[in-house]
Amino acid sequence: MGFLDIRIEKTERAIKQAFMELRAQKPLEKIKVKELCDLACINKSTFYAHYQDIYALANAMEDEMVVESLPQLTARDVSERTEWLTREMFRAFTRNQTEIGILFSGSRQGLFINRVEAAMSKCISESDPSFDADVVRKIVLSFCVQGCYYTFTSYCGQMDEKRLVALLASIARAAQKIRM
Repeated sequence: MGFLDIRIEKTERAIKQAFMELRAQKPLEKIKVKELCDLACINKSTFYAHYQDIYALANAMEDEMVVESLPQLTARDVSERTEWLTREMFRAFTRNQTEIGILFSGSRQGLFINRVEAAMSKCISESDPSFDADVVRKIVLSFCVQGCYYTFTSYCGQMDEKRLVALLASIARAAQKIRM
């Protein structure tokens, strides 16, 4: 890694840290590039060398968060390893709960889990192209991902994690048996 790489990495970290500080205080639409640059101690031209605008930065950081929240999986994992998948998603949500809450607050609140579902669908399709044409499997995936996340955000802390994961995994297994 060269000196230039280290500087670029440092600048990226400063931009992202400043963005998270500002995003924790206000909606994305209210964040100005100038105030982010002032907080990150960089010039506006430096910011624009990295990102087109504040929304491009937000999207990049949200994409990173989605990737961090996804376990590596295949189509088989969704149908045969439901408890593992549920547990891994819970762990990722728990590990990143603060950052998810900041990045996906306000007008962006519903985007996180939709992006997680889309990323999982893409991942499964890459390992099993028949998934794209199987509407039932897509609905089951949607039900499981959306349901698990809703349950996580609604009931986290009200039930032992192990019991909650087992319950959600059994619901997911039951949903997978439905064939129309």
